[in-house]
Amino acid sequence: MLLFLIPFLAAAAGQSTIEPSVLIDVFGPPPTEPTVTTSPQFEDITVKPTDKNEFIDKNGQSCKCVPYYLCNTELVGIDANNATVTGWGELDIRFGEDECQESVERCCTNPKDPEDVVVPKPDPTRLRGCGYRNPRGVDFTIKGGSGAEAEFGEFPWVVALLDNRNLSYAGVGVIVHPQVVMTGAHIASRFPDPETLKIRAGEWDTQTNKERLPYQERTVQEIYINSGFHSKNLVNNIALLRLERPLELAEHINVVCMPRQGESFDESKGCVANGWGKNQFGLKGRYAVILKKVEIDMVQHERCNQLLKKTRLGSKFKLHSSFVCAGGEEGKDTCQGDGGAPLACPIGGDRYKLSGLVSWGIGCGGKDVPAVYANVPAFRQWVDDKMADWGYDTSGYNL
Repeated sequence: MLLFLIPFLAAAAGQSTIEPSVLIDVFGPPPTEPTVTTSPQFEDITVKPTDKNEFIDKNGQSCKCVPYYLCNTELVGIDANNATVTGWGELDIRFGEDECQESVERCCTNPKDPEDVVVPKPDPTRLRGCGYRNPRGVDFTIKGGSGAEAEFGEFPWVVALLDNRNLSYAGVGVIVHPQVVMTGAHIASRFPDPETLKIRAGEWDTQTNKERLPYQERTVQEIYINSGFHSKNLVNNIALLRLERPLELAEHINVVCMPRQGESFDESKGCVANGWGKNQFGLKGRYAVILKKVEIDMVQHERCNQLLKKTRLGSKFKLHSSFVCAGGEEGKDTCQGDGGAPLACPIGGDRYKLSGLVSWGIGCGGKDVPAVYANVPAFRQWVDDKMADWGYDTSGYNL
């Protein structure tokens, strides 16, 4: 299961520096003017959408492609307020296997016109607090993918970051407050004008907007980067994004739980990182359509340091204390395109705490080569102080 997340970065630690040529290979040349980038487009079509929406199904009946919630499990049209909406069943996401190409559409007999149906709105009373994962998704579960796809709404704290000037994909963030998103400083620092950055919460399949629960977009109002951040080695790689207005929390959009100051996750297993990054490193990799997930174990700091010394970083490499590590199992890693993505560790009862932010790595999915993440617990007090400065309550991310 080869996965996804972050730009490789050669040496990101202590006194180490990265050669400019390596940075250019990974991130491209630094901008000389605030020009608008054109790629990678977050919603580039990599799978051909349905070019028509009326078919004759396998039983010889006429059917029409509609969003899943207008169709019951027998593929017969229903009203969206029908009880089956909240438990539709499985959706097969193998593109091209059925008549309808979009992951959330089904070919339905006698469907109602979507314009004539009032779709139920998210119910905020169903929120249970921070950090709750929806392991079976919201509304439906999926089948037919690679096994790396997240269920719809499975990780409500994950957001996509977009360049507000052209909607190109910029990275990933995590909701820590209805009006605050956390991400990597190496992502946020590319946007000196906050209003050129936008977040999209509740996103799942980038090629459709036909889910019952819609995504929400907010423009960034203020960017707060840790003063200790260094772009050459990515130490203290953390930033907060203050949104123009709060998100409306729902089943598929919610905050993650924050760790205590200095809390250790060295022994944590089954931690999860998410993103829409590439499936392999380099030019051959392709950006994801549906949100991915990878479950990996944390790696103790000193062991990670020793493993990284065996790579091209060399024997003198020293891993900075502002980093933590996870992974190292062949074929399971974070990869290019998911900078700033959250790494969250389970604390029981389908609940998770934020332990890291995707920062850098040596390639993707190599054996005994852990990926490196910003050490979020080291910055808990820094986060609390800024939240207080903004006048925001921190009880929402506390257990």
